[in-house]
Amino acid sequence: MKIIPIALLLLSLMVSTAASADCPPALIDGKLHGILPVTNQKVAYTEVVDCGSVSQLDVFRRARLWAAQSFLTPGETFSLSDKETGDLAGKAVQTVTLPRTETSAGGVFTFRYSYVIECANRKYRATITRIELLESGSGSKALPVETYCPKNTDDLRAAYAELDKKLKATLASLQNEVKTYAAF
Repeated sequence: MKIIPIALLLLSLMVSTAASADCPPALIDGKLHGILPVTNQKVAYTEVVDCGSVSQLDVFRRARLWAAQSFLTPGETFSLSDKETGDLAGKAVQTVTLPRTETSAGGVFTFRYSYVIECANRKYRATITRIELLESGSGSKALPVETYCPKNTDDLRAAYAELDKKLKATLASLQNEVKTYAAF
């Protein structure tokens, strides 16, 4: 008779230990897993850039050219491209490759995200949001990074750190191309 209560106690300990894993993902100092920036409970990157004396139409044109060269594959179009309002929006894919090491299984992580570039008053605001992990082998299943709970969080942290670098480099590339555009 004592075996049943002990078995139930062990079972409840196993269940409570599994439930205390890093799910939902940890927010540390306003960042998901301590790496990706979080705004209003969503991972988001935002940058406002003053382009000096460049007109709104030219800022929009430069941003659209950069986005077309950086994101679009043959046959794709922007979700929104309005030169009157200066709004440009679309989706992009970013792949992160982690090498295999003694402590890491490595792997290829593919993320999809939405971007919006708003041009107004000689400035633009670029926003990257709705970042999702595309699961390999499951068709087009996309999991928001805010709720994704893998078994190996160390690999995910490394993938997020690399994704963070790549998304910041994307915003820096946009800023460089828009501000230093060389007319022909």
